[in-house]
Amino acid sequence: MASRRSSKNGCSNLRDSMSRNGVSGVEETLDDYISQLPDALLVQILSLLPTKDAVTSCLLSKRWRYLCQWLNYAVENKVEDVVLYSLHEGVSYELPLSIYSCSSMITLELSSWVFDKGLVITWNSLKSLKLDLIGLDDDDIVKLLSDLGYLKCRLVNVSSLVTANLTFSISCITDDWEEDDIEEESCRDHHHVFRNLVLDIFQKLSYATELRIGSWIAEVVFMLQLEGMILPELRCKCLTLKLLVTEYNLYGIASLLQTSPLLESLNIHIKNECKDPPCLLEQSYFAEVDNINLLSWIPNTVFPNLKNAKIVDCLSLCLKKWSKEGFFKLFELSKCLLKNAVALQKFVVLAKRRKCCICSQSCVSPHLSGLAKKLIDRPRSSTNFAIIYQEFA
Repeated sequence: MASRRSSKNGCSNLRDSMSRNGVSGVEETLDDYISQLPDALLVQILSLLPTKDAVTSCLLSKRWRYLCQWLNYAVENKVEDVVLYSLHEGVSYELPLSIYSCSSMITLELSSWVFDKGLVITWNSLKSLKLDLIGLDDDDIVKLLSDLGYLKCRLVNVSSLVTANLTFSISCITDDWEEDDIEEESCRDHHHVFRNLVLDIFQKLSYATELRIGSWIAEVVFMLQLEGMILPELRCKCLTLKLLVTEYNLYGIASLLQTSPLLESLNIHIKNECKDPPCLLEQSYFAEVDNINLLSWIPNTVFPNLKNAKIVDCLSLCLKKWSKEGFFKLFELSKCLLKNAVALQKFVVLAKRRKCCICSQSCVSPHLSGLAKKLIDRPRSSTNFAIIYQEFA
């Protein structure tokens, strides 16, 4: 995985940025005011702010130590929900030491922070962990999962876990090196580790009632199925797909639907994702799509409890460009739902009312309204359902 530049002192980076933009006077004035306040008062002020605002205030100050003081205060007072976001794109900061021993945390969100490899994590109450732009190599992930062993045990029993967000992606080892410099076995071993990791995640999350899935996970599921791996039966009742439906993730999506007999609601949030091109090994798996179709992939499959399906436009790219590559796959998935969902009540298609900044047209509405019209005449198992098309601002 690509490394990210780390800084123990967030002020220096911010100060350089502000100086380049001609606002150094503002920064110096702010520092002067903060410097005049006593430590105890600064910590008290930070304790009254939301976490993100408190961290921002600390990053703006020369007195960087107040972030650690504030976090110590929060940990001592048994903080339960923590959100730490870095301010600078391309820069990661070392996670303050007090966070590692915060056993009261229930939810934690981190963006652009670096883990200390030598410290043990004791997040005994953690139920939700979200990592964004975190540089982790194989050893980091193994250690993180090892230190969160109690969380994995809780997931086995699932008494506390309701929702799981699996919208992350893991890059191939070839993304950090020239592909010619990587031995084929190294690439294969790398993918083997993470495919097993995904399989283990689904086994641990088999009792979760709400899942959110991204494109990378769906693609890995497809590759697992090609290898003959059997997914555990999921007790998910609400599945949200945050992705563009493509020929490479379609069959992974179908496999997840097949293994979720209790599913009642399916939400497809059409969302563009920033992804690296597939490596040669991934390409070899994806080439198999030429030899299969959805009917043969999940033959005789019925979705007995699916009552509501919804397609929502969450795109920030031109739908005309995407439709040439994958719009047909969304239609193919939709047809499959109508044909096999015997209890379906509503199929809702929601489109944004906007002009595209790329083509300067309302490119979303025609495609999604056309999808809804085509579905009206398609075969369906449910005799009492409605297809609804709506536009929203």
